[in-house]
Amino acid sequence: MTCIPQKLKILFVFLFIIPISIRAQFFNEAMSGEALRPFRDVYGISSSTFSLHNNSLLSRDISSTLENPAFLVNIRRPKACVSMQYLNVDQRSALVGNQQEFATSSNTVRADYFGFAYPVPVYRGNMVFALSYTPSAYYYSNLESKGTVTYDFGDVYQEVKIEETGSLNTLRIAGAIEFLPNFNTGVSLNFHGGDRSYQSVETAIDENDVLINDEIINREIIKPNYSGFNMDVGLSYHSSNFKFGLKISTPLNLTIQEVSEFSEKFTYDVDPDSTQNDYYDFEYESRYPMEIAPSFAVKFGQLTVGLDLIIHNWQKIEVDRLEDKSAINRDLYWNLRKTTDIGVFLAMPIGNAVSTRLAYRRIPSPYENIQNDDDKYYHLIGAGIETILKKSFILGCAYQRAVGDQTISHPYFDTWSSQKYTEDRLTASMAVLF
Repeated sequence: MTCIPQKLKILFVFLFIIPISIRAQFFNEAMSGEALRPFRDVYGISSSTFSLHNNSLLSRDISSTLENPAFLVNIRRPKACVSMQYLNVDQRSALVGNQQEFATSSNTVRADYFGFAYPVPVYRGNMVFALSYTPSAYYYSNLESKGTVTYDFGDVYQEVKIEETGSLNTLRIAGAIEFLPNFNTGVSLNFHGGDRSYQSVETAIDENDVLINDEIINREIIKPNYSGFNMDVGLSYHSSNFKFGLKISTPLNLTIQEVSEFSEKFTYDVDPDSTQNDYYDFEYESRYPMEIAPSFAVKFGQLTVGLDLIIHNWQKIEVDRLEDKSAINRDLYWNLRKTTDIGVFLAMPIGNAVSTRLAYRRIPSPYENIQNDDDKYYHLIGAGIETILKKSFILGCAYQRAVGDQTISHPYFDTWSSQKYTEDRLTASMAVLF
């Protein structure tokens, strides 16, 4: 009998104080990853997406692995393009405090790009209009962790399973013109839309009888729907052996309609099971700051060497305060910083009908203070090949791999997990010149 009051105290802390503090963290914590998630993709989002399959080299574009509307001027014949992509994500994860890793994998096949470009006859120079539809960011991941977690009151066996799916898709209406010899400018109007599903389950099992309940199951389901708009403005200068480009992306404003469900199920030693459910359906605004991306390319004989920079200021992210929707919270993400993605690539033609390209990009973490030095950078590497048949059909194939480590907060579960991340993409593209 003497141990019952102590167990009741532990139960009160475990069932009431912890869940309340966790919910407060989820909505108000400065490091809440939910509002940051739409803008955080290893391959970049929108026009900064790491790409090797846009038929650019065979259109005399030697410049970049990211999109710049000014580069459309290189297209001299009407062109339609479509591509398919196989995406595979492998993750090895472990709960903090438990060294045992568990592997998970997810994969999907989907259409990756539809586009059409039309050069408009003009008296002097070139003018091109284009329309395209493409995923700007993919959200596919799985995470599984198991192990014993030590609390002040004793050890509890814990399992965490997370599954995430979805994408942010973009319709682009773009145009470019050569306004002076060798000087081009272009504008792209980007209409974004998409959705994401994030489902996670935590199971805590009282193996050592430190609590008066046998099992606690926490479940969260978050389903945001995204819609938004921004613009890309591009400039470029090119000669026969040199090309410079500058792309400025205006802030991306997203309206987010989020439906979420949080539940807790308690299984007791003697008493009947009990369940607590909370539902939310609300709308808020999120704003990704302006992005600046210069690019350079130089030809040495047949070899082209290029450099891309993508400059982010993550500190300028703005999100509605959920408790006060009339005010924009500029201080929510105090731990974010300014970063610069650095990309390099080599391109080499083989004869007059085949072009090859190798590329690498290093992506710093947006967080200023991180728990693990291995989380500082993600690395992307890719290779692509394109060929033209009968001067009218362009076929391309590209392989890309992303690798990196990350430490992930699970605020609703009041825990962290470490993760080793590998993502492979295989893309096949076809374009027809009219």
